[in-house]
Amino acid sequence: MRGKRPTERSRFFVVCLFLASILATSWVMAAEPGRITGGVRYSIPSWFKQSFLELADDAAEAGEADKHVMLFMHLDECPYCEAVLRESIINADYLPWLRSRFDAIAINIRGDREVAFNETVRVSEKKLAEILKVSQTPVIIFLNGENRPVMRVDGYRTPLEFERILKYVDDKAYLQMNLASYVAKTSAGPHYRLRSHPAFAPLTDLSSSDKPLLVLFEDSWCGGCDLLHDTLLADPEVNQLLEKFNFVRLDAESREPIVTPTGQQTTPKAWIEALGIDARPAFVAFAEGEERVRIKGVLRHWHFTTAIRYVGEGYYETYPTLRQFSRAFRQQQLEAGINVDLGRQ
Repeated sequence: MRGKRPTERSRFFVVCLFLASILATSWVMAAEPGRITGGVRYSIPSWFKQSFLELADDAAEAGEADKHVMLFMHLDECPYCEAVLRESIINADYLPWLRSRFDAIAINIRGDREVAFNETVRVSEKKLAEILKVSQTPVIIFLNGENRPVMRVDGYRTPLEFERILKYVDDKAYLQMNLASYVAKTSAGPHYRLRSHPAFAPLTDLSSSDKPLLVLFEDSWCGGCDLLHDTLLADPEVNQLLEKFNFVRLDAESREPIVTPTGQQTTPKAWIEALGIDARPAFVAFAEGEERVRIKGVLRHWHFTTAIRYVGEGYYETYPTLRQFSRAFRQQQLEAGINVDLGRQ
């Protein structure tokens, strides 16, 4: 028996070392930061104009050919940028027509190239993005021959929506009407039938909201509203966050009377025009009677939940802008070992 003791003692130490290694590994794993996932690599098409970024010259050149400049403001590995490029530009049926009618120029919102945006603004790409308040990418700005912005598109648009925008700009309809009126006038028929949602609150006096207020604008021409309902509005986490709001859906074509959060008597149609919002769907979030966030089009899960969390959970009181909160919240999640998936629909 005495001869076996060293072996048993050795086994005991081996077991202790094994358990210690497991505990150490578990601690290291728990301490590992989260990762940002969902980014998508993409390339700017070679046929985009190789501009010196003297935009007045680019606009004048396009104007002489009766065309517009299309500024594509993007961010590396941005899933929205990749989707718009792939779905609504590169693989679109109308690509040959688009190339013949628009001079496309890429601007990286983190880039350092100097851009002469107009006679008074000559700054780096990233500074220009700050001046133009680019909060989501891509941002697509259309310039006429006089180098004046005639249309701005923030975020993702479906191919159907993007084609309508291109035709609106190419027809120079911006001189007579807004995009919504143009779509209603030129489209063959309504595309979307308004869908219900259990969280919609039947409020018409929006100044009486006893909680933060989230207003969704839709209409029968909405190209992204089915996608919105099938993804974000069907998501359990989104619906849990929506409980913090009075969530009101308005038909942007409606002329029924409503009262805005500031007490103004109007209609949904007149109100969205006064707000200057062309996108459908569009969200506007209010807290304490003040507008806090606008969301144009359909965002991915991370960006949408962050935006409504910013208002619904009162973070606007600590962070002056959504962008500041988004950066801080993302860093907090990563430090807690939680992955941030930018690509989740």
